[in-house]
Amino acid sequence: MGFISEILALLFGFTLPDRAAKQAYLIDDLYNSVMLLSVIGFFGLMAVMVFFVIRYHRSQNDKSAYIPHNALAETLWTVIPTIIFIGIAVWGVWAFYERENVPEDAMVVKVTGKQWLWEYTYEKDGKQFSTLDTMYLPVNKPVLLDMTSTDVIHSFYVPSFRTKRDTVPGMKTGYSFTPTMRGDFKVFCAEYCGTKHSEMRGTIRVVSEERFNKWLDRQIKEANITDPVELGARLFSRKGCTTCHSVGGERIIGPPLNGFVGTEREFADGTTAVANAEYIRESILKPNAKVVKGYPARMNSFAGQLSEKEIDYIIEYLKTLK
Repeated sequence: MGFISEILALLFGFTLPDRAAKQAYLIDDLYNSVMLLSVIGFFGLMAVMVFFVIRYHRSQNDKSAYIPHNALAETLWTVIPTIIFIGIAVWGVWAFYERENVPEDAMVVKVTGKQWLWEYTYEKDGKQFSTLDTMYLPVNKPVLLDMTSTDVIHSFYVPSFRTKRDTVPGMKTGYSFTPTMRGDFKVFCAEYCGTKHSEMRGTIRVVSEERFNKWLDRQIKEANITDPVELGARLFSRKGCTTCHSVGGERIIGPPLNGFVGTEREFADGTTAVANAEYIRESILKPNAKVVKGYPARMNSFAGQLSEKEIDYIIEYLKTLK
């Protein structure tokens, strides 16, 4: 079957990205087989039509015989397509269940979609850490993606893995695959999710198991940092705050945050307030309660996503921005 799979991929798979996951072969083999049957059926039908046009073309004195039916022909054109369609359906159902099967030793990575980035959370020995937009995976190791969204529906799409699964707010979805090729593979959001939808891209970096374990140990070690400012800076980046707020004075979607702590803020309703710790905390938990004048009310609440201590870390970091 492997040889036939490679022949089919050579004939019809040249338009598709590299197959970089075990499950991609299931999908491609079905797709390429349907393509082969379609090509054979099309050119076979054309050949029969040409044959009959040449063999039975009308001459001056020809009179066609009256044939009310042909039992053999009618049986063949009914039975053969039925067998083919049933075979494709059975193959498709089998491939679906094989693809959805989750191995017991699968490594779990939590995937969170948010406007407009992907957050990947790993856990080892009871300790967690997250990365943004780049997911590291070991080659030939089964992976289970535990997926959700914090704002709107996104769709996690990896062409090389033939993987596409929606991430839905307040709901868990999942997808399992086994990467079989080392390298960097593109991640896209395939569900329109707002003004920067086209920029919601990421990378899955598949490396050797040895390299992955070294990277994992390094990330766990860095997760043990205790400096509040450093922790706040990491949270600020990890939670995607830089997507809407610059720290260098540039206008993005929300107001820039450099040097704003302690200043007076003017809001869309005409009121003002000093940007102290209390105001920052409210802005994180209830972002649309006080909207800065000249900016849209677009920020989503981080209630339930950040602990009180984590909000304190972010406040300490914001105080250092000049």
